[in-house]
Amino acid sequence: MENKVIDFVSLEHLFEVIPMTDDEAEVFERYTCDYDFTSVEEQGPEWIFSLLSVMRSELARDEIGLEDYDLLNHVFIRILEWLIEGSGYLKYYDGVKLNDARMQVERFLDEAIAGREAARLIHDGDDGKYIMEKLGKLTISGYLYKKSLVWITILTIVRLSSKLHLLPVQGLVLLVYHTLNKSCPKILDCFNARVKLVRERDDKLCFDGYSEDQLRETVWILGARILLGESVQEELACLRSMFFRYLYVLLDKEETSIRENAFNSLLFNQKTALFTWEDLLTFSIPELAEAIAGKTMEALRNCQRRLFEGYGQVLVENKAITINSPGVSNFVPLLDVEGVALRVGTGRDKLNFEEELTAVVRSWRSVYVDFSDELKKNIIRKRRPVEGTVVNIRVKLVYNMKPTLAFVSIVDDQYEGDGALHVSQITRAKLDSLEDILQPGDIMTATVIEAEDGRLRFSIWEQLGRFSVGNVQEGERCNALLLNERNGILTWLAEAGFIVYTRTSEMFDVEEGDYCLLELIPVPSFGKINGNIVQLQAEGFDRYDAVAHLIRGYVESCKKGKQVEGPENFNTGKIERSTDVSGKYVKELIRLLQLYLTREVNLQNLNLLYYLRLLAHVLGDNRLKGYYECLINHLIVKYEFISGNLHDMDLGALEKDFRTFPALEPQWAIVKMLALYGDASRANDIVRYSHSDNEYLAKVAKFVLAGEVKSESSGGVCIVQDELLDLLLGAQESGVITDKTCKFKNSIVYTDGVRGVDVEKQIDSVMQDICDYLNDEGGLIYIGVNNKGVPVGVQADLDYLCCNQDKYELFLHKRIVEAFDKEIDKAIKIDRKQFGDKIVFVLSVPPSHQLVEYHSTI
Repeated sequence: MENKVIDFVSLEHLFEVIPMTDDEAEVFERYTCDYDFTSVEEQGPEWIFSLLSVMRSELARDEIGLEDYDLLNHVFIRILEWLIEGSGYLKYYDGVKLNDARMQVERFLDEAIAGREAARLIHDGDDGKYIMEKLGKLTISGYLYKKSLVWITILTIVRLSSKLHLLPVQGLVLLVYHTLNKSCPKILDCFNARVKLVRERDDKLCFDGYSEDQLRETVWILGARILLGESVQEELACLRSMFFRYLYVLLDKEETSIRENAFNSLLFNQKTALFTWEDLLTFSIPELAEAIAGKTMEALRNCQRRLFEGYGQVLVENKAITINSPGVSNFVPLLDVEGVALRVGTGRDKLNFEEELTAVVRSWRSVYVDFSDELKKNIIRKRRPVEGTVVNIRVKLVYNMKPTLAFVSIVDDQYEGDGALHVSQITRAKLDSLEDILQPGDIMTATVIEAEDGRLRFSIWEQLGRFSVGNVQEGERCNALLLNERNGILTWLAEAGFIVYTRTSEMFDVEEGDYCLLELIPVPSFGKINGNIVQLQAEGFDRYDAVAHLIRGYVESCKKGKQVEGPENFNTGKIERSTDVSGKYVKELIRLLQLYLTREVNLQNLNLLYYLRLLAHVLGDNRLKGYYECLINHLIVKYEFISGNLHDMDLGALEKDFRTFPALEPQWAIVKMLALYGDASRANDIVRYSHSDNEYLAKVAKFVLAGEVKSESSGGVCIVQDELLDLLLGAQESGVITDKTCKFKNSIVYTDGVRGVDVEKQIDSVMQDICDYLNDEGGLIYIGVNNKGVPVGVQADLDYLCCNQDKYELFLHKRIVEAFDKEIDKAIKIDRKQFGDKIVFVLSVPPSHQLVEYHSTI
């Protein structure tokens, strides 16, 4: 090769050509001080590529902060630009080597510029906007200009930005989806934190207070979590149930198939993939619901029995959910939900849950005595362990998406909780999977090494060390695999699975992966196992088998040394032992069953509310129990008002209870208004409710206020009470609307307050009101009621038109057909109501699904 005279610059000379600020020099020194780039004569021109590789590696470290990254990256860019444009340094190379060197420098420069753009976006606060924009385009087209560089910018933002948790839900879900095949733990950590926040909000009863946007975001977050996979069966069941539950509410509780999916997911472990990433990423709730409805199949109801023990027992089976108390002698069925019976186990006789309110309330009070707080004395209340606690754990399963991680649960008399056991806390050998090493059901002793933010992490490293020391002897020889060498100490994996340490030997030149015969030296009663190298070995062994052998021996020793049982069953009664479930499962079961409540005032709803309160009591959640106590009181007040048995009540005490739950403000308003009904002096307390955005609440308030109107006719009060009772009962016959607005028409012949006849004008007014209701949300039109709500009847109309009530109704139908068409006439129902001797006609107008026009002839 032709000799070339190239002045290879030294490190010092390089930074004379490329000056640095004091801050840049300090950062450069801090991140490169462990490397030696001074031997230019020995390395030739290659030394500068070593420098570039080191700087590039340091820039890629997760630990580097934004400011350090920015300073070091600016130096990196200036060196690269100097190599390409400001020097003849690359001329040393010829042909292919020159092209390769130039392309490598250009690639490094492109990456560094992309990283610089990421830093700029973070500084300007545009990082979230950039991620949203780029991932949105990628989702639509599948392509991006300079896609690899865009990804460097995005992943650098993810690594350096402190505001990733502020990314909109849509952006975060897109980010998770597009990094499924990339190693981005920070993204998953941020995403899992968002899932955790959803669960915390649900626990705090914010559920009923969610806005539509919050509900939509929650559906997307939970949907993505399900698609990512969750290997813990109970957790998957809860997440799927939550997802369908929120989607059901977002769809105005109209898509019962969605609710059934929530039910089947929780009770029967339904796992069918009912939607895909493509369905979720359309970010259209109607399309997502349609996709789910199209793929929904009948659930297989053959799940394992699940048991929760707290202040009582909850048993979930294929055909029943049973709440059981100590000393149970019989099981009382209450009602069915999706073919599953809700039952209460009690020792009480002659309970009545069906006939009348007083008997039902009395029966439930008897049941609650069986579940009194005295039961606390018979049950050990467990707590979460702190770091350093030694507990017994049971292996639930090995995480299939990351098989180096096993999910475990505590089985201990004093502690409870679920967590993870990583391969690094089992062995020093590098293993890709714990499958066939840990088996579901394995019970062993472990140490808690992390107990922060609700997470538990365990280690059996110390316990395995003690077990190994107790099973080896001085002078024993073993075949061993060299794992690594550090500071003159060699770490070996013995064929029996334990770890041995030796010092380096001048007699044997060994490398990682070599096998040697070791001889163990005196073994301490507590500490590391040490040995000496005897000879090289040609025959090896499988490291997985070695570790599995050690674990099997340790698990067997745990069984012999201390038989570990699950939580004591304080009363099995007729219930056999089943798979234990956590309080999270029971809480999700409570939320799910609440979806089956209706607005109707009936004993079925009352029994369901009492059942939910009892579940909350067994769970030991006093806040949740108080929540359902308020709902029970709300329903009882409505029930007694409708029955005419509502007497004076302590509004102050009730208000204190209701105010604990902001989401129950509408229910408290109903209780307060009904308690004040008939008290004209308190009308001002109700006026503000009549202007509520809650349509149902406003309607009740208006009827209550109308009931205070003084009229010569008692019929005014009668009609108000009649409609108020219908509204409170929640009864909706087919085609009849009872909770929409209403209008009063004195007559279809005479104008209000005038005895002059004007049939066409009056009919025109009625048709205009019908048109308004058709194009809105429907409503009621009363004919024979004056504008004060007092029924005057339609007898004057019948006399003028010379017809009876049947012909009067036919006349109304005829005019509706003339004004609109036959289809609309069929949709409008005409009823007759009698108040004393007054006959009133009521037109129930439903909302139309398309625009309706009315052309007045007046």
